[in-house]
Amino acid sequence: MSKRMGSRILLNLVCTLVFVSITSAHEVTITRRAFVAEDTELQAGTYRVEVEKNQDSPEVLFFQGGDLAAAARAKLTKEAVKCNHTEVHYDEVDGGRVITKIRLRGLKDGLVLIYPNRTSPIAE
Repeated sequence: MSKRMGSRILLNLVCTLVFVSITSAHEVTITRRAFVAEDTELQAGTYRVEVEKNQDSPEVLFFQGGDLAAAARAKLTKEAVKCNHTEVHYDEVDGGRVITKIRLRGLKDGLVLIYPNRTSPIAE
């Protein structure tokens, strides 16, 4: 194999690894159990979060141990600056704790979770 061919393979490998790291899922730590959808409550723990943006209303998927733990509708919001670390915002609504917003490290987008049937300021 020529030196040039080896350099191209190495460059392709590096580009692939960079792309995979950019598009990879994010880890979110939930400190206390909280609702992420009308009838779905997550226990405290660390979850891998993926966002499916191919729908009218994006969906946030929460995985734990390789299994889908929950799915929630969300609205994307544009923030002024990139988030330096992942943030999970909570609110007490209708006698329960709900996750209202998630900001993922390194992104300008915020995810506002949608609770259409709750009587609160976060209801759609």
